[in-house]
Amino acid sequence: MRTLLLAAADTPGTGTGTLILFALAALAVYLISCRIWPFTACTKCEGAGRFRSPNGRAWRYCTRCNGKGARLRTGRRILNHLTGTRR
Repeated sequence: MRTLLLAAADTPGTGTGTLILFALAALAVYLISCRIWPFTACTKCEGAGRFRSPNGRAWRYCTRCNGKGARLRTGRRILNHLTGTRR
């Protein structure tokens, strides 16, 4: 019995197909989520769109998101590029 288990563990290529299939499924789920939810919170201002001064009375807009508080996800940028290339 022990030799059967070792022989099954030494078979090359059995886990590679499963790993590739899992990676493709994860990529498909990510691209679908990018299609549904294209924006994410800005990492610099944490989605607020602005920064407050130390005394709390004044504020300024975030330079990374231009005060919107959201940025386009990387997967959505790729999808936008692919649809523009297709047209």
